[in-house]
Amino acid sequence: MRRAVVVIAATSLAAACGANVPTKPEAAAALSKAIESVLTRTVRSSTYCMTVQQDYSFANLGQMDLVEMFQNLIDKRPLNDATAAGIVKVELKEFRVGPGGRSPDPSCDALHAQYMQNSSGGPVRFAVVRTALTPKGTAAGVQFDRPIEVATRELVEVTDIRPESGGAAAVKYTWRWKATKMAETIGYTPAAPQEATARLRRSDAGWTVSEAGVK
Repeated sequence: MRRAVVVIAATSLAAACGANVPTKPEAAAALSKAIESVLTRTVRSSTYCMTVQQDYSFANLGQMDLVEMFQNLIDKRPLNDATAAGIVKVELKEFRVGPGGRSPDPSCDALHAQYMQNSSGGPVRFAVVRTALTPKGTAAGVQFDRPIEVATRELVEVTDIRPESGGAAAVKYTWRWKATKMAETIGYTPAAPQEATARLRRSDAGWTVSEAGVK
């Protein structure tokens, strides 16, 4: 008789736990709204000046090599992708300046002042790289220094739901960035789907997301 009571109690507890977690469709509906987000990418208008050895040649450098010369950019990926997609080009100009000569470009002012202070009398060679939109980029409506929407976040699948103390439920799910039309234009490729864990709680309006698990 005692064994039967234990079995009945365990069954009742399992049923109660089941009632305290959302179904996968309920969790999916709540999460789809909670994780909504837009990803943007900005292609920067950039200029960089450097001094170059007198015998150095730029003849064999391609566009991607010139991108690497922007030492003032911490993250070169947006420019790298946009250049590879053909919407941005990098222009190169060279200048030779002798003692007493003026700075060849505003981006060279600091280097030129240093040269003038430490000059040993010989000429110095400056190289300036600068980004410019290609006709393709202009036609696509790309503008430098303006955020471009490249992806929206969407739910892929709810994979697991477990009850937690206090009436909460832990929901494991996968999500992805869905690329916009402009993403291909500027060369952006979304990452693979990712996993996250959210926490849901029941309210008068149904199951709501208290922690989405993503920012």
